[in-house]
Amino acid sequence: MRRLFILLIIVGLALATYAPALLQAAPGDISVVSNTVENGFPEKLTFRIEAKSSAEIKKVTLRYTTGDAKVEAYAPLNFTPGPAIKGELTLGTQKNYIPPSTTINYRWVIEDAAGNTLTTDPKTFDYDDVRFKWDKKSDQGVTVYWYKGSQTFAGGVLDSALASIKRLSGQIGITYERPMKILVYDTKKDMDSAMPPKSETYQRETITLGVRLSSDVLLILANQPDLKETLAHELSHMVVHQMVDNPYVDIPAWLDEGLAMVAEEQLPAGFKRGLDDGVRQNGLLSVRSMTSYSGDPNKVNLFYGEAYSVVKYLLDTYGRDKMVALLTAYKEGRATDDALRRTYGFTTDELDAKWRASLGLSPRPTSEGATKPEAKPVPTLVPLGTQKPSASDGSRVLTFAIALVCVVVLLLAAVVVLVVKVRRR
Repeated sequence: MRRLFILLIIVGLALATYAPALLQAAPGDISVVSNTVENGFPEKLTFRIEAKSSAEIKKVTLRYTTGDAKVEAYAPLNFTPGPAIKGELTLGTQKNYIPPSTTINYRWVIEDAAGNTLTTDPKTFDYDDVRFKWDKKSDQGVTVYWYKGSQTFAGGVLDSALASIKRLSGQIGITYERPMKILVYDTKKDMDSAMPPKSETYQRETITLGVRLSSDVLLILANQPDLKETLAHELSHMVVHQMVDNPYVDIPAWLDEGLAMVAEEQLPAGFKRGLDDGVRQNGLLSVRSMTSYSGDPNKVNLFYGEAYSVVKYLLDTYGRDKMVALLTAYKEGRATDDALRRTYGFTTDELDAKWRASLGLSPRPTSEGATKPEAKPVPTLVPLGTQKPSASDGSRVLTFAIALVCVVVLLLAAVVVLVVKVRRR
């Protein structure tokens, strides 16, 4: 009987510990009065929530994903606790940049003082550039959006895009299958405000003709003489990234831009001058330093001219099949040195030396080459600036159920022992 009494105490303690977790999984009396979002493109998104409960609402959290993101971001709502609450949460979309036409999925998690939790049904909307009234034209999964110009103009953009995708797919050996949105902006000013923020100097001294902002969103400047070439360039990014995107490592900028420059089929005069000047003055950037983009507007021509030259060297010397193998290595998540060594048998710095030799230049001093080994890529599991979520309701219920089963088993064992002792007596 003493043992049975002890087991009953254990049962009571277990119920006291885990019962609140079970109760928390139930929505209780929490209800949502209103749930809206306001598009303040290009500066912000404002989420508004109004809810009530029979107990004091003490915590409200917004959970959301943008575009292709697989991991939810979290943002707490600031509000005055009470049985009825109202509040708004603003996300700055310049500091934490969100491209136009990105799909946003979001839901609210509301908790009250009684331990009740309510998770709202997911809602979806597109973060569109609402400053303009857009027309659209679609074919084969590609949609062109424009707000100034004729149907004939838009049709020409769409036809050029489809022709470029077909040609690029043949060159790289893959087929582009994702839906694509091409947003055509009429002026530099309009387009600059839709892109990631840059320094005033950079915006003043450079003109972006086109840019891939995400896996399915491409921005193009309408008023340019080389619109078809720019389309081919940016569509190369779309096709290549469909092939190589993975959660662990990005392809280096010199390869990404070099393939795009080759897709244009002719190196623009400004980039050629930048490359020629770099060769003549022995002032070329190292291939390793071109892993990411230079923030110096004075080096834009040199950077793109070099990227073209390096990729052209690899294609002309080793062929298309090797380039496909290199992109496949990136798809597998391999870092650049590993991918190059596996495909060509040399590292980034050895590529730099071979490429320089093809231009009639001697290898650069070791101090300008591999000063540091490549950092191993680390996947980002939770977006920066988000708060860690609490245990899910399902895990709480499972934990309680396991504990309860264990207690029942112990009780049954105790009963069996008592019965056996009684019979022996």
